[in-house]
Amino acid sequence: MTGWIWAKGWVGLGLLLLLGPAHLWGGEWNIPRAGHLFSFPRDHGSHPDFKIEWWYLTGHLEAGERRFGFQATFFRLGQKPVEVPVGEDFGTEQLYLAHMGLSDPATGRFLHEERLNRGGWDAGAATQDLDVFNGNWTLRRDVEGMRLQGSIRAEAALDLRLVPEKPHVIFGEDGISRKGPEGTASSYYITYSRLAASGSLHLGEERLSVTGEAWMDHEISSSQLDKDQIGWDWTCIQFRDGREIMGYVLRTKGDGISPYSKLVWIDRDGTLTHVKSGDYEWKHEGAWKSPATGATYPISPMIVTRDPASGAERRLRLVPLLENQEMTGGAGGVSYWEGACEVVEEASGENLGRAYLEMTGYADDIGQKLR
Repeated sequence: MTGWIWAKGWVGLGLLLLLGPAHLWGGEWNIPRAGHLFSFPRDHGSHPDFKIEWWYLTGHLEAGERRFGFQATFFRLGQKPVEVPVGEDFGTEQLYLAHMGLSDPATGRFLHEERLNRGGWDAGAATQDLDVFNGNWTLRRDVEGMRLQGSIRAEAALDLRLVPEKPHVIFGEDGISRKGPEGTASSYYITYSRLAASGSLHLGEERLSVTGEAWMDHEISSSQLDKDQIGWDWTCIQFRDGREIMGYVLRTKGDGISPYSKLVWIDRDGTLTHVKSGDYEWKHEGAWKSPATGATYPISPMIVTRDPASGAERRLRLVPLLENQEMTGGAGGVSYWEGACEVVEEASGENLGRAYLEMTGYADDIGQKLR
């Protein structure tokens, strides 16, 4: 659910135009279609006939007793439909945004940085395999898995090897993740729900060897929000027992929840159990008010769902490692909360795993900005 909200300053106006209805650009953007035959590694690469695409990673790292959370997103915005970008030094067919964030609970710091570049020598995405870059930030596939390299200003730098512990999965019915009744409000949604992470973290003068686990989403779309949707809450949960959950609620005007909200259990072997809106509950609990935007975020939500393995009701509390994990978009942009959490069983208090939580539409009406 993430990726197309990275906007800052004057970029905000451009995004409003770029993310409008797919017919505005004269050409016809492609849309996800039922029965699409995925081909890998080709479909790990870029799809410039679609307007919106992102490669999104979150993860939890450890250096001894010290804990970190990280996020890295590479985002492509098409300006007109093409099969393959021209690739001139400063192209006009693609814009590339990128975002990196690091949570450091030991110091209470949350570091983040955004970038925007036109397609060309300083940003791009290959079409035949996973190979995206924005300046010196890179995400590439190799024979072992993936390698992520990036930095946050002069404050932090990451160099991570990411190796899949489970095969990728594709969310949705008939290969399409639908976000609304219109056929264009949908995406191809490819996920690696568990990646073994190892590498190095430079944090100021510190040089740390880190290990941990990560999650990766790759979404391909030309439009997402329905006309009545104002934002969403999304999470990826990695349980200690080897299973995962991807879930979200799409919030609508008047404090409603869209029927296109979804929760999916991922079994140890990659089997998916889809849970429809109304068959699980997302309780918006906890309240942290941002000193930067004045927005109040429900940072400790509880998800009530039935465990497909046992049939028992599960009440899962997400507990943030830091309260302030807000990405501030600045004037004309979009601000949102994106952070590392623990997952706790409400009744017993048992720590069940780790999660990332994203909340949009609290500081801004993101639906209004993106339509």
